Amino acid sequence: MNISNSETNIETTVSPEFQEQRYIYNGDKIPNKTDYAPRGNRRLKSRKRSPFKIITLLIFVSLVIVFYIWNKISVNRLVIEVNDLKNQYEKVNNTNEFLRAEINRKSSLERIEKIIATKQLGFIYPKEQPVWFEIDVNRGERIRD
Repeated sequence: MNISNSETNIETTVSPEFQEQRYIYNGDKIPNKTDYAPRGNRRLKSRKRSPFKIITLLIFVSLVIVFYIWNKISVNRLVIEVNDLKNQYEKVNNTNEFLRAEINRKSSLERIEKIIATKQLGFIYPKEQPVWFEIDVNRGERIRD
């Protein structure tokens, strides 16, 4: 076979070996010129899966799923319990604040003065200024003797 190049006008001949190698990718076989036979592909070994391994894997996966679901349920229960405790804490705080306000209201001097002292016990305001007097300590000792 002759090939001509239009730019250089060189004619080349292709050897018959090269021509045969062209068809390698076509599926045509190249005649083997070596003395030994080409090595064939190894037989594909199919892996045997033992029933023990399969059952062990299934048990492991099921345990992981069970523990995951158990964990989710436990976390949900704890969240509900925490929310209930927060609500209870808020109620107790509100009750304490109410009781403190009640104590402050009932222990105010104005309330004691108006309601308890004047109405219930009958106290009245003095019309005169109180008189201050001094006690002689020595005289008190003499009186005791």
